Amino acid sequence: MIDIHTHILYGVDDGSPNSETSKFLIDEEIKNGVKKIILTPHQNEECKRTIELIERFESFKNEFKDYNIDFYLGSEIYYYSNMIDDLKRNELLTINNTKYVLVEFSTDIETDISSIIYDLKINGYLPIVAHIERYPYLSLKDYDEIKKNGALIQVNSKSFERKIYNKRLKYLMKKNLVDFISSDCHNEKRNCDFEFTKRFIAKKYKKQYDKYFNDDFIFE
Repeated sequence: MIDIHTHILYGVDDGSPNSETSKFLIDEEIKNGVKKIILTPHQNEECKRTIELIERFESFKNEFKDYNIDFYLGSEIYYYSNMIDDLKRNELLTINNTKYVLVEFSTDIETDISSIIYDLKINGYLPIVAHIERYPYLSLKDYDEIKKNGALIQVNSKSFERKIYNKRLKYLMKKNLVDFISSDCHNEKRNCDFEFTKRFIAKKYKKQYDKYFNDDFIFE
């Protein structure tokens, strides 16, 4: 099992503040059956610090080298107008230095996500829309268009426990539009917990269970 959206790299964003919290989150990941973790600290137009994040990642890997788990570096990029240009200049982190890009959008300002996905694709990138269920301005049909334009879709595991997202997640799951279920873990409160979601998927969408919890997606 792979968790592609985490904030376990400590001291770099609103995620884990220290080594102890990161250790707690890694232990939680292991308890949940995760074998591979993508560390995705926030990046945006004002705060890229790519070289610093790479250095922190190398130190992090050395610190937790005794854990039986594979760590990879990426980022969660908050979309901005010149993002593609900065990607081409290697000023932003892709997942494991591939063409896969985890992109976050505003939850308040209505954004044409479908067109942005299309632009990323024609420029050679493989966009993953972070926690798509959290964008209230998207219609159910928008999900189809976003997928049609080449997006991979990620949803948060904890969202399956919240009634506010029921309709959206039901549609996404019924149409098999979800590619990744991830923790988006930050700390002890926003932790890594897949147990409820595993039971829910096993009961309601059994045929999709292995896709999320037994297969290891390869980023290359």
